[in-house]
Amino acid sequence: MLLPPTKTPIGTAWIDDEGILWHRLDFGVRIDGQLAEQTAEALADLVGERALPAVVDIAGVQFADRDARDVFARLRSAFPQTATALLVRPGDNPASGVLAYQFSQAKPDRPIAVFEREAEAVEWVRRFLPRS
Repeated sequence: MLLPPTKTPIGTAWIDDEGILWHRLDFGVRIDGQLAEQTAEALADLVGERALPAVVDIAGVQFADRDARDVFARLRSAFPQTATALLVRPGDNPASGVLAYQFSQAKPDRPIAVFEREAEAVEWVRRFLPRS
């Protein structure tokens, strides 16, 4: 069942009819640890106890400090995310590729992959959907 989009402190999130969590971050957003914590809480409220994979579009992010990256790397403490596909557009915003690399270096608690194409990201996260 497709749920309506929810505004987070840094973007818009929703769960699609396949059970994939989407989080599209606002263009030009700059994220610190406090914003990351608030966002993790908003996502936990949306997801509840469900273990879901996520597609996170960070193409427009301008900056995320180390505290923010660490919060997002450990999201399982907020809700059971099974995998994260990061969407970047380094040709349009080189910072998105740099942030994806930095995030992967923060030792995330789940599988992470970086994509430039949404269809490839979705194909990858489908492997992490809960089995019925």
